[in-house]
Amino acid sequence: MGCKRLMLIPLLAGLMPPLAGSQDSQEPPTFSVTVSLVKVPVSVFGENGAPELRLHAGDFRLYEDGVAQSIRSFGVDQNPVSVVLVLDTSATVEKELDRIKQAARDFVRELSPQDRLSIIAFSDEASRILDWTENRKAFQRALRQIEPGVRTALYDAMFMAADDMLRGIEGRKAIILLTDMLNNQSRVTFEQAAKAIIQSQASLYVVSKTAIVRKQAMSQRRVVWLHDIYRRMFGGANYVEEFFRKREAEMTDLAEKTGGRCLFPPDFDQIGSAYGEIARELKSQYYLTYVSNQQLAPDSYHRITVEYAGSASKLIFRQGYYFQPQRLRRPIY
Repeated sequence: MGCKRLMLIPLLAGLMPPLAGSQDSQEPPTFSVTVSLVKVPVSVFGENGAPELRLHAGDFRLYEDGVAQSIRSFGVDQNPVSVVLVLDTSATVEKELDRIKQAARDFVRELSPQDRLSIIAFSDEASRILDWTENRKAFQRALRQIEPGVRTALYDAMFMAADDMLRGIEGRKAIILLTDMLNNQSRVTFEQAAKAIIQSQASLYVVSKTAIVRKQAMSQRRVVWLHDIYRRMFGGANYVEEFFRKREAEMTDLAEKTGGRCLFPPDFDQIGSAYGEIARELKSQYYLTYVSNQQLAPDSYHRITVEYAGSASKLIFRQGYYFQPQRLRRPIY
């Protein structure tokens, strides 16, 4: 019996919690490392304009600030995407608002159930209509609340989508912007809105109504007056065409810098098709990832260049990023 009691002592000792201050109760010492994993959306379009779907990492070469980088991973990202739907509800769309809402509904039906949504509407001001949700019924209710306004706070809406809605959001992100490129009410500039979008690392897709509103613009007395003045000053130049050409160029440049693009439906009946094209692209878009081999200063901007070995009519990829260091704590063993 005494022998059995002696044998229990070491067993019970193993079950007792360690004493305070003992070596086992202390967390192992740690060190911090700065992670600079960069994720680059890439879209390749063939000679027929359709996206290429059979791509491999070996098809690409990747550079940061002109320095070659090793591709760490490549493929279609199936993770959920957080989508900010930004809708122009100014006077130029008042008669077509119901069709725009229907196009938005059709767009959401093509997304995965796990994808998250939010809505910003802009006219006289930019307003958050719906905060982040996966609830499609809440999305439908929010759409029904949208009413048309008069003026156009386009740049404020772009800034709100990037700096407010997407701040702190991880994973795949996209901004889907419906606009006619007109802006007459914003407090921020295009440059400020563009920088915020690039910093958010979201892909910007623009459904442009410029092909539609061009026709409407020349029926307005003020536009005709400006057009006549512009033509006298610059010869045969067309004021309306020049105005929209510049707006389309700067918005297309911004969208492609983020790995997105601009679509130009010729009429309101085609807006739904444009949204559907974007939804399908979000499901099939490829991503390259790499860890930068450079010394990066916080908030510094770095240019990305992607080269494709095959034949393509168009290659779109995120063209740069602002470095925001993420520090991870690792134990030392």
